[in-house]
Amino acid sequence: MPPSYTDDQIVYAARDGRIAPAQLDRMAQGMIDLTNKARAAMSIDGYRFDVDAHDEVAHQAAIESIVLLKNDDAILPLNADPAAARKIAVIGEFARTPRYQGGGSSHITPTKMTSFLDTLAERGIKADFAPGFTLDLEPADPALESEAVETAKNADVVLMFLGLPEDAESEGFDRDTLDMPAKQIALLEQVAAANQNVVVVLSNGSVVSVAPWAKNAKGILESCLLGQAGGPALADVIFGQVSPSGKLAQSIPLDISDDPSTLNWPGEEGHVDYGEGVFVGYRYYDTYGKVVDYPFGYGLSYATFEIDDVAAAKTGANTATVTATVTNTSDVDDAETVQVYVAPGKADVARPKHELKGFTKVFLKAGESKTVTIDLDERAFAYWSEKYNDWHVEAGEYAIEVGVSSRDIADTVAVALDGDGKTQPLTEWSTYGEWEADPFGAKIVAAVAAAGEAGELTKLPDNAMMRMFLNPMPINSLPTLLGEGGKKIAQFMVDEYAKLAK
Repeated sequence: MPPSYTDDQIVYAARDGRIAPAQLDRMAQGMIDLTNKARAAMSIDGYRFDVDAHDEVAHQAAIESIVLLKNDDAILPLNADPAAARKIAVIGEFARTPRYQGGGSSHITPTKMTSFLDTLAERGIKADFAPGFTLDLEPADPALESEAVETAKNADVVLMFLGLPEDAESEGFDRDTLDMPAKQIALLEQVAAANQNVVVVLSNGSVVSVAPWAKNAKGILESCLLGQAGGPALADVIFGQVSPSGKLAQSIPLDISDDPSTLNWPGEEGHVDYGEGVFVGYRYYDTYGKVVDYPFGYGLSYATFEIDDVAAAKTGANTATVTATVTNTSDVDDAETVQVYVAPGKADVARPKHELKGFTKVFLKAGESKTVTIDLDERAFAYWSEKYNDWHVEAGEYAIEVGVSSRDIADTVAVALDGDGKTQPLTEWSTYGEWEADPFGAKIVAAVAAAGEAGELTKLPDNAMMRMFLNPMPINSLPTLLGEGGKKIAQFMVDEYAKLAK
């Protein structure tokens, strides 16, 4: 997929034992299951899915995807009432020719396609339009720019549709900048000089830099790629039929060089190392205190909310339930997304400062309060352990952070977990610190200390400097610190462990 004409190779590989027949069965069963799901509908005479109902699903999904990044002077929402409406200019080819899907093999054929300009016409909302630029990477067209600036001069408010044309991003190549095309940024500067009331509506499949041009816009809507019903969804939000409630699924950094992947990208000698490990996106930015433009989970609305009464209750050895009260403190009905982050304590492996482990979106009428509950299962506290080749929960205290973005935490509570009790067999190659942390090993370490006090074994040095050397040291290296006495201690520990572990 796409067809690679390798069917014969698969058959030969199955015959030779290079592919397990059970694996082929699993792959085929997935296709059979998909066919069976559609069989009931497809067996109906003259069956045709409801195009309008599907379009409404796309419409609602688009509404909830729009993220309001900036709304200075409450420039949004605009009044759609002809008697009170301000004169509107719509600038940017994206308003007429929307980027509704990604590039490459993601292309599909929509059942409908409604642009923002189409929606304005359908709803009888008057606006002057100027394309301003072409949807390619060619140089700016001075005639289009002049038309756009003149259109902006004659308006009370400008809705400026900017973003990435398909030539700028695709699944088939990597971007080498987070910036939008220079001709769009230059046009925004000209339009802002002609009209101070500018709202930028972004169309982009992946994140774009905002900080370099944000000063030229009072309002910024991140709409990403909204699909076939993006035009009506944007109009609903811009003219206040609904309040935006989307949240960023990706941090917006200040510069592409801030991203941890740039240390390894674009690779060398035919390979790329994914060297970030778990420190991807907000896990990196938040752990290392990097400044970002907009954090993961961020999103404004026309309403305001408060979160309080945050609590966490242990429900099992390694599970918990989190509750919080959310109040709509405004006169606008809207939804808020409550986000729960788990912050581990001291761990045996490198872990992010915190990780999103649960969230819920709650709709509240003006002034209404609701209590939300989010359950955290064992995986919410676990990390993948190479040592155990399994998920592992360490015993200890975990912080539970509840907020509305990764950097806007309303309250933090703690929960103490038992851990899953996983242990690895100890050997002479296990470090002294690992022996101390192991249930059996800890008893033996205590026995070593007691034997040292009794003069039966060499007494281990008990000062901070020596402990720094001792804890990460395999016990078979103790002779380097203690000579022959260290060798006896190591043998004693191995012998005692063999007795306890039987």
